[in-house]
Amino acid sequence: MKISKEARRVSRSLYRACIADGKLDESRVRLVVSQVAASKPRAYLGILHNFRNLVATELERSVATVESATELDA
Repeated sequence: MKISKEARRVSRSLYRACIADGKLDESRVRLVVSQVAASKPRAYLGILHNFRNLVATELERSVATVESATELDA
């Protein structure tokens, strides 16, 4: 989905507003999505789409996969 520069800028600023203490705050994310969906600003679908991508990227950064050749203790 191609979105305008303005929609991309707005979604980045909303994303930055959801960061608290260096981490993504889930309650802020839910609040932002509900407020944007309720107010339906111009190009809100593009804003939400890009916002979702930013949040997904952040969540992927915080996931680690540990593999070991031998069995590990709990």
